[in-house]
Amino acid sequence: MRTATAMPASRLWSAYFREIRCEFLKSWRTPAFAVPTLFFPVMFYVLFGIFLGSMRGNADQALITFANFGVFGAMGPGLFGFGVSLAIEREQGLLTLKQALPQPPGAYLLARACMAMLFVAVISVLLTVMAVTLGEVPLTFGQMTQLFFIDTLGALPFCAIGMYMGSLVSGQASPAIINCVFLPMAFLSGLFIPLQVMPVMLQKLAPVFPAYHQSQLALATVGRGNADDFGMHVAVLAGVTLLFFLLAVKRMHGSGFRLLGAHPKRALGTAAVVAAVLVALSFSGVFGGKSTESEDANAATGAGSAVTDTPAPSVEAGPPAGVPAPPEGLIANFDAGSAQSPYGIGIQSNGDQFQGGKSTASQQLVEGGANGSKGALEITGEVRPGTQYPSAGAFFFPEGPPTEGLMDYTKKKTLSFYARGDGKQYTVLVLSGTPVRMPPLMLGFTASPEWQKHEFQIENLGAADWQRVRLIGWMQTAQGAFQFQLDDIRLE
Repeated sequence: MRTATAMPASRLWSAYFREIRCEFLKSWRTPAFAVPTLFFPVMFYVLFGIFLGSMRGNADQALITFANFGVFGAMGPGLFGFGVSLAIEREQGLLTLKQALPQPPGAYLLARACMAMLFVAVISVLLTVMAVTLGEVPLTFGQMTQLFFIDTLGALPFCAIGMYMGSLVSGQASPAIINCVFLPMAFLSGLFIPLQVMPVMLQKLAPVFPAYHQSQLALATVGRGNADDFGMHVAVLAGVTLLFFLLAVKRMHGSGFRLLGAHPKRALGTAAVVAAVLVALSFSGVFGGKSTESEDANAATGAGSAVTDTPAPSVEAGPPAGVPAPPEGLIANFDAGSAQSPYGIGIQSNGDQFQGGKSTASQQLVEGGANGSKGALEITGEVRPGTQYPSAGAFFFPEGPPTEGLMDYTKKKTLSFYARGDGKQYTVLVLSGTPVRMPPLMLGFTASPEWQKHEFQIENLGAADWQRVRLIGWMQTAQGAFQFQLDDIRLE
């Protein structure tokens, strides 16, 4: 009587790697899958993050868009690579043939997951190259590395969701049904439009989707999200992956498919242990939870200079323009012992309590301003979690009630100010338009320990409606305490 012998480990691993290679090559050589999967995220990022972001002076928007479109790129290979292919192969009988082949247990599923992750890795690299070269996005090497792994490993929850959907629907219907999940999930997770401009009901719905949690991980990595909740987001993604994987395996086994071999309980137990370890590590802080703001500040010194020379129209047809700005270009210099300005409402410090947040800010006049002037305005505070995009800082309302009055600055050429502080990166915010233009213009600058002049040419800042300016602000969006000083603010 002959007995079966175990396959040597070298041959076992070789079988797994060959299956992964074949799966990747098959998908790579399928234009209907490879072309949109690889180039749609890159194309959309170039359009929204570069042409409408950094090339129009909106450096902060380019950074946020880069982080979000990495998540968008992670969704497609998982959902379509697993969902559509599994549904078609199940319907055509190819899965039955796979089970008859002498494959190692789980080789089919592992190859599919690795194929999706490899595609996401390529997308992440392409996006990073575009961001650094064309977008001039101030990214550190550590941020780029961490985002690469967040995007690549982030494909797994969508692989599990795609696997479950592929086990439910027919091959012919699978592309349309998965699209009905893919695009709404991306929109409702805030990848295309910031959640804070959506209705409150949609903001509360966002945490239901795994794309939202992965987006928060990416935004926290670049200093634009809540780093304290890093572990919670990892735990949710691990839980979603395990849940949909178990549901898919149960569904497939009920249909007669044994994709994990003759002993699926062992593989399922291993998956559960791995997920539990990931959750435990995430809450222990191994995966992060530490803000990268200090590293960002060193890499982003002079971020305001990222504005390109691409001109953009600053005058728009539409609703009536605001009140013409006074000929005097000075907004505030604080030499008279006051934070008032020659026109409009003076500089005021605020947190994000108006949108339910917990961030705070206060201001005081201090002696010794830029270039030996008498005084400056010091803004201190703390950005705390509590809202989707926490922030705090100082704001100038040029006309009428806060954020309601409109000022026409189209005859002005330059926005300039002096700043010094704790060495962190800050954001100049320009809120404008009727209705309010979203996303607003956001310009990065660094409050270095010594006084430094920051100057922006208005003709290059087309992301704002300069006929209808509502607010100009200097704010911090990264969590933690902050301190900076302003002096000699001008729009002339």
